[in-house]
Amino acid sequence: MKKYISAFIIALTTITMVSCDKKADVDAVAATLPGIQLSSVGMFTAGPYALPTAPTSSVPFPVNTVQILFGATTTNKTAGAIDVFFYDNAASTVVVQTLHFNSFTAADSFNTPSYGSVSYTPVSTSYPNTSIYQGSILLNMPYVTTKYPLGTPFISGHVYNIKVTIYSTDYTAATASTTSSSFSVAKLFAIQ
Repeated sequence: MKKYISAFIIALTTITMVSCDKKADVDAVAATLPGIQLSSVGMFTAGPYALPTAPTSSVPFPVNTVQILFGATTTNKTAGAIDVFFYDNAASTVVVQTLHFNSFTAADSFNTPSYGSVSYTPVSTSYPNTSIYQGSILLNMPYVTTKYPLGTPFISGHVYNIKVTIYSTDYTAATASTTSSSFSVAKLFAIQ
């Protein structure tokens, strides 16, 4: 009798282990993932970055462009807007420049004319309802011209901190903890 009970327990354990469905594990993990998450922010090339030179006849509207890279994910959410804030490292509460993008593929809508654009490449994932974004923000640093009457707000010899915040399309201030994500990097951006 003991032999049959042991055999029954071994058979039941084996059947239970073999019949597990991976989908249940994926669904359980997906349920614990944040709705929206900004995972990284960095520069495409190392600084310090040069400000544009004065206009010439061949370059009437000089603009230097800096590329900021980011990584993000959404699970059961749709990617919405992006805000980028630049703070002077010496006065870390003073916002020097703000960029706002209405989507992950848009031009800066905060400034006229636009001081940048954002785009992304989707990265494949095996999790259902999860999207991974490998993104790029192009920051324009223009010289003062008729096209850019304010020029660039960045100053030679200064270092800047960057804060990037992403939002899902269902973002509200009341649900900010589940519908937005921020990532700050100190001393990331230096001007020659």
